[in-house]
Amino acid sequence: MGNRQFWKLTIILLSLLLAVPVFANTGDEDVLSVTPLLSQDGVVPGGTLGIALAVDMAEHWHVYAPVDDEASFTIPIEPSISAEGIDADKLNWIYPEAELLSVAGVDEKAAVYGGSFLLRTEVAVPSDAAENLKLKGSVYYQACDDQRCLIPQELEFSLSVPVVNNATAINLTNAGVFTPQESMQTEVTEVEEDDEVAALVAERGLIITFILIFLGGLALNLTPCVYPLIPITISYFGGMDVGRTKTFWNALAYVLGIAVTYSVLGVVAALGGGLFGALLTHPAVLIGIAIILVGLSLSMFGLYEFRLPSGLMTAAGQAKSGIFGSLFMGLTLGIIAAPCVGPFVIGLLTYVATLQNVLMGFLMFFTLAMGLGLPYLFLAMFSSRITSLPRSGAWMVGVRIIFGLILVAMAIYFLMPLLGDWGSLALSIFLLGSGVFLIVIDKNGNDAKGFLAVKQILAIVMIIAATWLALPNESAAAEKIDWLTPEDEAALESMLDSGKPVMIDFYADWCIPCKEMDKFTFSDPRVVEYSRQMTMIKIDMTQFDGEFESILQQRFKVKGVPTYLFMTKDRRELPKLRLTGFEKADPFLDRLKAGTSQ
Repeated sequence: MGNRQFWKLTIILLSLLLAVPVFANTGDEDVLSVTPLLSQDGVVPGGTLGIALAVDMAEHWHVYAPVDDEASFTIPIEPSISAEGIDADKLNWIYPEAELLSVAGVDEKAAVYGGSFLLRTEVAVPSDAAENLKLKGSVYYQACDDQRCLIPQELEFSLSVPVVNNATAINLTNAGVFTPQESMQTEVTEVEEDDEVAALVAERGLIITFILIFLGGLALNLTPCVYPLIPITISYFGGMDVGRTKTFWNALAYVLGIAVTYSVLGVVAALGGGLFGALLTHPAVLIGIAIILVGLSLSMFGLYEFRLPSGLMTAAGQAKSGIFGSLFMGLTLGIIAAPCVGPFVIGLLTYVATLQNVLMGFLMFFTLAMGLGLPYLFLAMFSSRITSLPRSGAWMVGVRIIFGLILVAMAIYFLMPLLGDWGSLALSIFLLGSGVFLIVIDKNGNDAKGFLAVKQILAIVMIIAATWLALPNESAAAEKIDWLTPEDEAALESMLDSGKPVMIDFYADWCIPCKEMDKFTFSDPRVVEYSRQMTMIKIDMTQFDGEFESILQQRFKVKGVPTYLFMTKDRRELPKLRLTGFEKADPFLDRLKAGTSQ
């Protein structure tokens, strides 16, 4: 049986994997050519665009590099890019390392460039850019060889880059030129985590990198966003009546399903520029998951026996315990882990986007997701041990009813973003009713003292949780952070010019860590008090595909929510303070203090 299940999983995994402008101009003697390269095939207003000039020198010829010595006799190469709304003098050009060359008649060596080299910069797209961003560029240079120097010349060129809205996908281009290590400082400084994965690959190699990615996935289980998987896993596998070996293969299929969905979402987010986990914003996805959970709960209540189509049943085994059923459950619930972000996930998203290799990106996210899913393999095995207890008696019916109630509660949980303020009330009412039902109405298993005690404790926990959800947060009601919520770029610009340090909170209604921050961290009186020294801005990314949200996502390089960034009075981001994920009040207060001291 073990070998058969192994080959089934192998076939499934292999099937999923299988499913899965140029300018050149030269001088009179054809000694230099320039090819402009762009970091992407489109831009959004307010975003950024990387530009590189690939310079090729004819053999034996060179141009001079910029030097700090004002007395230098050389005429350095000078690139320039300009457009309406872009000041060419404010661009920060990055030059390669120069070669020191002896020049006839001069004692000191001169810094020169020869062969092929790159000149790079990054431009801020004007917020009022429309249709096409028309760029004009030039390269001023003097070409020399060992015997002579030509008259200084200037090559001119023009580029046109489409200006798009959120409905149009922007693809990264020339990944070999625009790497994370070569990113340039703009109004928002590139966060340090962007270099993490690239540095790991360069320093440790792929094997060590994959091991560390796996461990990074394992660490994701410390974030609140995966907590919903715990009761679902217990409910699903707790109701199985199969042997230990088959349970293992079912659990492995379940984890593989989670990993595949998580991996696909990660690659799509990285290559498409969308928020990681943003698929959860679609009502159809939330309703679909809720329907599946309610359907499974009905089988727990004994209304029907959940079965796969007969063809799959024959191949996979019986009913819900079939390997394909577990795989389908994992594929569906893998989306739950999608909002899980952290510094390592952000770094992986950036690296995959730069790499532009779908297969490698999938394998990296799959490794990350397998690390995330490993604890659920053991949790599934533990949950199934309940089947080793005596199968007779009304107490087993009581166990299935409890699992069914948990599944319905999770279905309501996933519908909460659609229910708005009524979501917490609906979940509170259901938990209260479930607790009363288990204590007063349900008599199944009451003759088993051990089970009765567990059921009563669980019922009391449900009632307490219902009361906690229904009560307002007293600390938050007493003191609240004065959040500013801009609706357009003009409003945001005005807030950034407040003359105070700035903190920006990117959140979404479907983001569990965001809710944790609001409830536990932002309600702390010390955090509230210290926040008054800053301009506190909250950006709602729930409907992340809006034009304003899309512009901000690119401008501030937001890969997932929650993301918290800190800026000085003069709009310079403090990258070391950028935070992704939940943080308790004490360390966050230290972060606020550091933000106001700059």
